[in-house]
Amino acid sequence: MARKGIFGLFDSKEEKEEPKKTEEKFIDMKGKISNVDPDKARADARRANAKKQAAAEAKKVIKKHVVVSGDTLSGIAKKYYDDAGKYMVIYKANKNLIGDNPDLIKPGMDLVIPEL
Repeated sequence: MARKGIFGLFDSKEEKEEPKKTEEKFIDMKGKISNVDPDKARADARRANAKKQAAAEAKKVIKKHVVVSGDTLSGIAKKYYDDAGKYMVIYKANKNLIGDNPDLIKPGMDLVIPEL
C-alpha cells in the first residue's frame, strides 16, 4: 500500500506492484537449460558424500580406549591389533584429539580404535 505524504502532495493514485521474481536458468554441461544451479548441485553432492564417508568411518570403529598413565600408541596398537607398528592407524583416527605429535597422549583421552 502506498504511503500517504504530507497534505497529499506525494500521494500516489496507483499501487506499486512488487517486482516479480524471475526464475534463474542455467545451462548444464550438455547445453541443456536447467533450473538447477550447478555450483549448488556440486556443493550439495560434496556434502552428501562427506556425510556418507563419515557414516562409513563411524561404522569402522571397533572400540574406544581411555588412555591411562604409561600408555603409548604402540602399546595400544599391540593390545588391539597384535602389532605395535599399527600405531599410526590409531593416531590418524584420533589426530584431532592428540594433535601433531603422536607421542603426546595424555591420561583421560578417549581414543577411537578403528577397524583395520
